[in-house]
Amino acid sequence: MEPNKSAGAVRRYEFRVLGLLSERARSAFHGMDIHEVPVETVICGEVAEDGGVQEVMDVLQMLGMRVVSVRRTSVDRPSGRTPVTHRGE
Repeated sequence: MEPNKSAGAVRRYEFRVLGLLSERARSAFHGMDIHEVPVETVICGEVAEDGGVQEVMDVLQMLGMRVVSVRRTSVDRPSGRTPVTHRGE
């Protein structure tokens, strides 16, 4: 899931969901960083300002994931414990 940069500004967001993502679910977040922290998965990446957050939320809902939090961030790494890192393919 890469932002459409020609459509306007993009911002970096962090999405925290309960549970861990399967490899198949990870593939839905192409170009985004995926970090596992105890009992949660953190998905970070740039999304388009005009509807990008809702697009990610829609994908998470289709995957049956429970969203814990969403926040705009400028850091490359989520706050909290040291994550196990995977890159969405």
